[in-house]
Amino acid sequence: MSEHKYALGVIGSGHIAGILVRRLIDSGYLSGDRIIMSESRNLKDHPLPVATTKRHEEILQDARIVMLSVTPQKFAEVASSLRPNVRTEPVYLSVMAGIKTDRIAAALGATPVRVVRAMPNLPFSLGRGVTGLFKGKHATADDVEEIRHLFNAGGVSVVVDDENLMDAVTAVAGSGPAYFYYFVEMMMEGGVAAGLKLEDAQVLAAHACVGAGAMLLERDASPRELREAVTSPGGTTQAAMDKLADSEVAQHVRDAVLAAFERGRQLGRMAGQP
Repeated sequence: MSEHKYALGVIGSGHIAGILVRRLIDSGYLSGDRIIMSESRNLKDHPLPVATTKRHEEILQDARIVMLSVTPQKFAEVASSLRPNVRTEPVYLSVMAGIKTDRIAAALGATPVRVVRAMPNLPFSLGRGVTGLFKGKHATADDVEEIRHLFNAGGVSVVVDDENLMDAVTAVAGSGPAYFYYFVEMMMEGGVAAGLKLEDAQVLAAHACVGAGAMLLERDASPRELREAVTSPGGTTQAAMDKLADSEVAQHVRDAVLAAFERGRQLGRMAGQP
């Protein structure tokens, strides 16, 4: 990357772009002077120690990796503005939900474009994120490895070999933190209804869930096995599990994940995807 002025250029300085760049800097993976970003209102409100520009052509010319971080609905317009200056040399890294690599490459121009698609999630900011990756047609194994190292600065990454699975990655990992926060909210409400102070209920619920997640990562056991280990017949946990089963919570959670999955596919179609 020494021949490039910047290791990373970012087009579209939305919320996820800010999270990614902040983590790369805080982790020491990249210094701020190796990153250039599009000027935006969000960047002015939440400044980062990076170079900024109003000229997208500067990013395309000077960055080794060009991250595309615009909303799927705006991609066609942005791609049209980029096309006259698109070059084959950069790796184009997409963090846009729903838009396939072939569509991105075609929108950027007739010249073969190397595209790697990524779907990170919010805990990336704390180094506990998980990112799904897919290699586009013209990207190389080295491109994917470089992008994987970049995202490992904020957690772990998984490379899928079928791009259709990226919408599933989005539904499980990308949207997954919101499901967790919602569940913690409901646990807190139950604790308050049982007499706890709100702040105590949040500490208890949040740490119970984080501790359970840590055990899931560190123990050689499935979620079912760990759940059954906590659930004594006729005990308090069994009473809770019976209530969740009666309310068909499991089915509702599966349906919620599938709703997110379908929305990802819709976003791709809205962006002009076949």
